[in-house]
Amino acid sequence: MWMRARTERRKFIEIVERIMVRWGYTATDGKVYAILLLSNRPMTIAELAKETGLSRSSISVALSRLVREYLVTCRREGRTKYFTAVPAFLEKFLRQPRETLEREVRPLEKIVEAMIEKSDDEMRGRLEAILNDLKKLECVLERIIRLEEEESECLTSS
Repeated sequence: MWMRARTERRKFIEIVERIMVRWGYTATDGKVYAILLLSNRPMTIAELAKETGLSRSSISVALSRLVREYLVTCRREGRTKYFTAVPAFLEKFLRQPRETLEREVRPLEKIVEAMIEKSDDEMRGRLEAILNDLKKLECVLERIIRLEEEESECLTSS
């Protein structure tokens, strides 16, 4: 039973770390966040360093970022800081479609359109297929954003 719990804990930490990296955080950010999510009490930098095997400075950098992003809260008692995770997967996930659309898909579409204008016939066909796929992705992301906005309106009007 104990080994199974350790395996589940390790898998939880690995998956949270992978999600956080996909969302633009570091692996250290993800590991620290996951450990704090599973902790039944606030933790200090020293405790996190001991649990992760990472340096205090890398833990400190990760915590600064996580606090700035409102994923972790910090409370001070004397000279000691205690950190607690705030579960915010839904909020972070819902930001992803808009950020993907604005930072990646639309700029990529503009680049591909410019490349199409300068390309020969053979390359033009490939680039048009890429552009068509990007346009479909843009459409799906816009629908997701609209649904999220409608859901948000429903929740605030209730």
